[in-house]
Formats: sequence, structure tokens, C-alpha cells
Amino acid sequence: MSAARTSAYVIGPEDLNPRWILLYAVTWLLQCSSAAARYFVLYAIIWVPDKIEYLALPVKDLALVIATAPLWISLATLVFPWGGRLWEQQEGARTPSEREQAVFDFAFAELTEKDPLPLRSPHRWCVLDEPEPNGCVYAITLMLTRGLLDSPFGSAVLGHEMEHLNSGDGRLLAALYRILCWPRNPSRPALVPLALACNGQAAMLPVKAAWSMYFRTREMNADNYVKRLGLGPTFAAYLETYALEGDRPTRFKMFGDSSHPWTEHRIENLLAA
Repeated sequence: MSAARTSAYVIGPEDLNPRWILLYAVTWLLQCSSAAARYFVLYAIIWVPDKIEYLALPVKDLALVIATAPLWISLATLVFPWGGRLWEQQEGARTPSEREQAVFDFAFAELTEKDPLPLRSPHRWCVLDEPEPNGCVYAITLMLTRGLLDSPFGSAVLGHEMEHLNSGDGRLLAALYRILCWPRNPSRPALVPLALACNGQAAMLPVKAAWSMYFRTREMNADNYVKRLGLGPTFAAYLETYALEGDRPTRFKMFGDSSHPWTEHRIENLLAA
């Protein structure tokens, strides 16, 4: 199986959904307030040495470009197929071996035989050397654990992740991550309010619950895709084995505190007629 061309993941009409478009537009506008806060901070930082050293820098233009950069990077991530190589390196993943590629090709072929609609192969996929079977998607990159490749649940989990990849969920997630900027986890109490205002996290608070609930529906959508392929019982067994114990009492989960539905509800849906 050859990797999908990068152009195959340029956003198209089939990727558009009024719900996420409206939610992203609201998020983008809210983040303009963070960009404004960054602008004033950056303006002050650049202006002081410029006046002391007589550098004659375009202070306003520099501050504006740097302050608004996360907004445009996020929008470009949403529209264009920007991979996930940096994410792959941050997670410590690696390129697959020939044997792992053969296992992946076999599982992907099984999915394409079951699915009557065209399924885009991943532009890039990588392996994380973890024993527990799992998978995830970020931007247009698919990551599978070493344990999944040797697992009887491999095809079912791969189907779930491929639905996230093909529907643009990974690209949307990357766009939301990239709209935030450094420092993401400020440690000095005196600087925390300023950091949260500048890095975009404060502006995310009004839409945080809405995004959680949206991605929860996307998890159910990916589950339903696996169910349509006839792999629902297999994926339910995987969740019961590896995900059920991870559920803990979570306050206000139904109000968006988590981006994943309760595992038991997912299992019930997968096993329903």
C-alpha cells in the first residue's frame, strides 16, 4: 500500500460540517483578544531595546506579525495538509519496519474490502514502542503502538482511527492546538494571569465545553464506522479490555469536561443491533 499524496488531505467539500465551522469561527474570533494581548506585550518588549539602542525597528509590524501568527498557522493547518512530524518526534515514535508495514497493509486491505466507499490511506504513519494496543491521529499523521500491531484488535482500532483521519478530525484537533502559543503551562503564579491571556487558554474557556462535546460526538461517529464494517464486537471487546478501567468518576462529564464518552456507553452502542 502506498501512502496517500499530501494533496489528498487538502480540505474539501466532504470535510465541511456547519457545526465545527461555526464553532471554529467563534473560537478564532475569541482568540483575536489573545492576539491583542500578545501585541501590546510584544510591542513593549520590542520598543524598549529599540529606543535604547536606536535600532529603528518596525516595532508595530513586528509585534503584529508575531502576535497574530498562531491565528494564521491554525487556519493554514485546517485548510492545508500539514503533517505531524514534530508531534511524532515529541512522542518518541519511529518509522515502521518492513514487517510492521506488511502487518499494517494487511489490516488496511481488510478495511478497504469491508468499506464500499474510498478510504484514504494515511499520508504518514509511525510506531510508538508501547506494549498496550492503542492508536491516535494528529493532523494527517497516524500513530499506532507496537502492541496494536500484534493485537487481535488491530483492524478494529485501525478502522476507528482511520475514520478520524479521513473525516478531518485530526486536522481540526491540530488546528485547535496550534492556535495556542507558548507558554502553555506557566509555572510562576505572578505571571499566570498574563500568560493565560496571551497564550490563548483564557479565550478558549467560553468554547471549551462545546469543543469537548463536539469531539465526543466524533468519537461516537468513529465507533459507528467500525460498527458498519462489522467490527463492532471486536472493538467493544478492545474497549472493555483496555479502556473500561480507565473511566473514573468525572464531575460534569456530561457538560464537556472530557472529550471521550463513557466507555460503557460506547460498548453498549457498539453491541446494539
